[in-house]
Amino acid sequence: MDKGEPDRSDDIKMDEEELAPGLHEHKIMLKVGSDDIKMDDRDKAAASLLPLQNPLGLYEIKVMLPELNRKNDVVFLLLSYPPFNSRSNETHIGWFLDVLEINRKVRESHDKEKEVKFSELYSEIKRLLNHSIHDIEAHVPADIIVDMCEWRSPWHATANKPTLDFCVDDFMIRHFLQYIQIPAIRTILISEANGTTFLRRLMKLPPVRQMFDIVVHIPVNFLRTKDIEDRIIEELGFSKFRRGEAEEFLKSQNFMIFLYHFDPWIGLNDLGSGWWNSGKIQKIAGFTPDSSMPADLKISRHHHLLLWNLFCRNVGELVAHSLSILPLAVDVWRQCCGHLLATVLVARALKDVDDVSIWRQASRAINFLPTTSQSTEDRILRNALAFVMGHLGSAANKCLKYCASNLEMGGTHNIDLLERWLKEDLIGTLDEGEQIVQQLVNVVLLESFQNGESIRMADDVRKDLVHFYKAEMNPLLLVELDGKGLMEAPKSETWKEANEMDLMNNKISKLPDNPKCPLLSKLFLQGNLQLRVISPSFFQCMPILQILNLSQTKIKCLPQSLFKLVQLRKFILRSCRLFKELPAEIGDLCLLEVLDLEETEIIDLPVTIGNLPKRTNLKVSFYLPVMAIEKTIHPIESFPKI
Repeated sequence: MDKGEPDRSDDIKMDEEELAPGLHEHKIMLKVGSDDIKMDDRDKAAASLLPLQNPLGLYEIKVMLPELNRKNDVVFLLLSYPPFNSRSNETHIGWFLDVLEINRKVRESHDKEKEVKFSELYSEIKRLLNHSIHDIEAHVPADIIVDMCEWRSPWHATANKPTLDFCVDDFMIRHFLQYIQIPAIRTILISEANGTTFLRRLMKLPPVRQMFDIVVHIPVNFLRTKDIEDRIIEELGFSKFRRGEAEEFLKSQNFMIFLYHFDPWIGLNDLGSGWWNSGKIQKIAGFTPDSSMPADLKISRHHHLLLWNLFCRNVGELVAHSLSILPLAVDVWRQCCGHLLATVLVARALKDVDDVSIWRQASRAINFLPTTSQSTEDRILRNALAFVMGHLGSAANKCLKYCASNLEMGGTHNIDLLERWLKEDLIGTLDEGEQIVQQLVNVVLLESFQNGESIRMADDVRKDLVHFYKAEMNPLLLVELDGKGLMEAPKSETWKEANEMDLMNNKISKLPDNPKCPLLSKLFLQGNLQLRVISPSFFQCMPILQILNLSQTKIKCLPQSLFKLVQLRKFILRSCRLFKELPAEIGDLCLLEVLDLEETEIIDLPVTIGNLPKRTNLKVSFYLPVMAIEKTIHPIESFPKI
């Protein structure tokens, strides 16, 4: 029992028959006074259950039902986030409906004085509490879920409030839209919403306008239940004295009624008892600062800060203590669009990273545009994986690729996996293999289980890794058109399936505007002396391009889309004699290892080239007029480790 909660045993009426000894089932008549509305309506009936010979059962019921309701609220908040929101969640939905039903059963018991069998109620609540959420815990640490279920305030670094507010509003709207089509959900509590701005966004949503015949917003400051019902009836054009007619009208309609400034002591479930029709989609949503009020569905701003909390915990204390990193962290978090797995993957990859250029590259990598008609969720996860894998070593990537195609769905013992890696010559020693396993577990690409003795890979990760490695796992599709005298580049369809395009030594003067190249890793265009201009969006949809050769062309400048090639490692511009200026954005290519500028007209390097994290492997060779050397070039010594 919560501190200060009154003893309600005097409110309970029991028949004398229930005093008879030896009864196997205790039947209890419930009656709770109308003044008891300060308790959560879903909990007060449970708090009034008093089995005559089982005082321990009373305590358990009082604890179990509120606990079940909190678990229900948290689980369905989490299921509104990707990747869960695109899955079939029939098992969870069935559980959710059972929780709603048991709350309605308890509510009707004290409202209508129905009999309740204590043992059946107890067993049903206990069964529902044991509902498995292992699929959710694979993405959200169990301790965060426990904190949410216990209404603890999540820790998170102070961030740009407008940015957080905007993102959290989006998360709350997604939560709202995810479940409003379920007829069993009648009441919705929206707490700590971002003023009337959020309400206006909800009312203008196309799905809301399409789904409901009636959408109204009514301020109900300090009104009691009957007064609120009268206000709703009048808003619909009826007199409060024609209540019966108004109720029949509402029964025939799909309605969404938003109640603003809703008094937290008024029960949402007490409103409109004569309005409901199970054959219609009908909702009443109350806006209040208090999230403890009972409702079928709860949407709380406080809980939707979960994603920022999750990101901060995985990135580490650096976010909280670095003023230069914090705004970049918010931007990276925002680019993840609330995708739980992508958020954790990127945060783990950035843990304790204090290099600003890597944070910027992470934001660009996640925001990379899709190369096919994939969903936003798929794009974000795929881009997050690409970023993480780009920062793994060669050996770790080979081991990861092996796991994506060969690791059993149910996982395997660590030692078995290490021995297989040794047999495939992926590692040199068991110690090296153990370090790689730990590295992949740390960035959530592998999962450790059975007390660290076994290893497995999440289905979402495996699916996207297989797609990512498709170019290497499948036979190479090489478009080899070297020296064929081509006047035009191949049509867009040819680019779609290619892993490598060899178009060197032709007479190509124009390239496609925006070819879709999801698998292209190598592009050779050298020796096309007629090529002068490249479309601004040409490189927009080449997410895994690693080698680009534009030597011996007549290009004068580089398109902006080139600097979004987050996987680019080798970039060759040798003998481009009209090319005079290297843009500062070259520093954004954070994986670049080779940059060849020999025999170009470049006489200066931008300072940003020193931002490249892999600058130790950078090869810079370019031609300079003798007279310009001392005047214009940044000394090589100014770029550390080059």
